[in-house]
Parts: sequence; C-alpha cells; structure tokens
Amino acid sequence: MSAPENVYDIIISGAGPAGSTCAIGLRNRGLKVALIDRAVFPRDKVCGDAIPGRAVKVLRQLGPEYEASFREYAPKLLTKSTRLFYNKRELAFDWKGEAYTCARMDFDYFLFEKAAATGIDVFTGEQVTQVSRQDDVFTLKTKTGKILRSKMLIGADGANGVTARQLAARVTDKTNHVGSVRAYYNNVTTLRPDTTEVYFLKNFLPSYMWVFPLPGNRANVGFGMLTAEISRRRLDLKKLFYEFIDQSPQLKARLNGAVQDGPLEGFGLPLGGRKVTISGEGFMLVGDAASIIDPMSGDGIGNAMVSGLLAATQAISCFERSDLSAGFMQGYDKALDQRLGSELRLHLRSRKLLAAFPGMLDVVFAAGSNATLRRLIQKAL
Repeated sequence: MSAPENVYDIIISGAGPAGSTCAIGLRNRGLKVALIDRAVFPRDKVCGDAIPGRAVKVLRQLGPEYEASFREYAPKLLTKSTRLFYNKRELAFDWKGEAYTCARMDFDYFLFEKAAATGIDVFTGEQVTQVSRQDDVFTLKTKTGKILRSKMLIGADGANGVTARQLAARVTDKTNHVGSVRAYYNNVTTLRPDTTEVYFLKNFLPSYMWVFPLPGNRANVGFGMLTAEISRRRLDLKKLFYEFIDQSPQLKARLNGAVQDGPLEGFGLPLGGRKVTISGEGFMLVGDAASIIDPMSGDGIGNAMVSGLLAATQAISCFERSDLSAGFMQGYDKALDQRLGSELRLHLRSRKLLAAFPGMLDVVFAAGSNATLRRLIQKAL
C-alpha cells in the first residue's frame, strides 16, 4: 500500500512567524496551499519574546483586521522604553513606535491560528525529513511517512531546517551566528512592565544580557554570545548566564526575590548582513532559514514576518506569470535586500567594530546625552 499523497501549488514548511505570515499573505488568491510543521501548536519557541514595531507594521500590511486583533490580544505588554546598563551608567530610550513583549508560545499561536483560518491545509506534528525535486515538482517526506508534493516550496523551518540544508546547502557560519540561552523568571516585581532592559559587563563584551517583562510579573531573561567565540574559548554558555547575573550588581538587584520558572534553554541565531542563497528554482527561504536576524538587536521576528510577506507577494507573481524559474525568483531576493539589506549590513559592521574595540562602549555611555549618537543607538535597538 502506497503512502498517502497530497498535491499543492505551494507548500510552506514551518509555521512560525515567517511561515504563518506567508500563508496569510497568500489567502484568497486561488492557490492550493499547505502549511506543515513538526510541532503541534501552541508550542514554545526559545526566544527573547520582543515583538518589534516592524512586526506590527506587517500585521497592518496583511490587513487592518490582523492589526486590530493583535491589539486586542491579551497576553502581551506594550513596550514604551528601553534601558541600557553598563559600568554604573545608564541610558534610557523612549519609543514612539508600537512594540510589545509577548511569549512566543502565545504570539506564534496567534499567527498560526490566523493562517489556519484562511482555509489552507494544515499539517502539524509532521517532521519533514527529506526534500527532493523532479520534473518541476517538490516532494516532501515526513517522519510518519506522509508525502506532500508541490510546484513551489517556501522554507520557513529555521536555519537548521531541512529546506535550508537541502535546497541551499546551508551550514552554520560560526562567525555570523550567536549562541543564546533563555530562562523565564517569576516574581520580578521591580521591573517596569513597559520597559525592556539590556545589561553589559566589560568581561563579557560584546555580549549582553536582556530582561524583558511579560504579564504577571514574569520576565524573559537571556544571554547571547558569538558562536565562534564560544567554540574558540570552549565556553559553557549556561554557566556564563549565571556568572553574568552574579557579577552585575544592577541585574542581581533586579532579580532579587525572583524565581526561575523552568529550565535554562539554548537556541541559535543566524545573523543577517551577509550574502547567502535564499531562493532558487521553485523555492524561497524565509525567516531564520534566510539568515536575517539583526546582528545588533537580535530581533528575528519582525524581519521574519517581512520575509514571509515578501515571499507571498513573489509567489503570487510567479503563478500569475507561470514562471517559477530561479531568475524570476530573484525578485524576492531584491525585494528583501531593499527592505532589510542596508540595515543588516550596517548593523553587522557595527557589531564587528564593537567586538574589535569593546572600549567604544565606554565612549557611547559617556556621550549618551549627544542627540545624534542617541539616534544611532536607538536605530540599532
């Protein structure tokens, strides 16, 4: 007996923010679309849980009803400011744009439900193990033996996902990749619910630690470091996490009386700002699979949603013109570079500069009252 088979115009592999955004962007276009993910939603995703203004703008572009629905969505906090701490100095920035903190368990489920409501076929709990293409048709095989076929494949399953590895020969570039760890804390009573905090320590530069508030006096607390540095020095990132807290009087005071809720978990961040393959004959890569995380702020959600929306726009053009060639698919590459390229390259250079000259942070904090400098810092956050 042969395995069950499903045939589609487009398969989106990965139902996180990039994949779900892409699915929503394809609604009402007469295309047969499938969304597949290894997890069953709601599911957790190790992250900083910051939802930047860029993500809200994408919701608005998808349709005013999506933006309005998220504004009414309860499990989130409005972010009004960010505070930076270093060497007994502090810089504070107020935000004019709309941004939030929201646990990925909640935010990703919000987007996933919106995508599922568009009438597409949804397959969850199905891990894709193999991707192949023959006679202009992609074939996806899952761990359970399910087979799906499509004319176009959109890879949204992360930097280490099957699509990026098999379609773009993606491997981890440790010099442009950050290893991070995150834990949730309860009873963080002294943290303002509308303020995110970032901490620097001289011995840990250019790495930093973040404390982002969540509803119910909870906080997302995380630490990240360049993967090449972790490997070179053979560091234990989880050990460093607690050492950082212990060596920062301000952070230690912030978490005084707080209780860690659940394990300290790790995740990787493929940084943007470098040239990688993100499209080809019949396929596009979005989100972390496209390596577009901001090298300075670490934001991946907003950029992921931008890529998902642009991929949907490109896919619609491809089917309207009956052209899924690698050359025509370059329209997606150009659109993504136009939206994010200059910013990501600038932030990558800035991160490398800070890594080479960590003393610059002393200058930055000392000159923090300078209006021009503050604008530059704020753009990087």
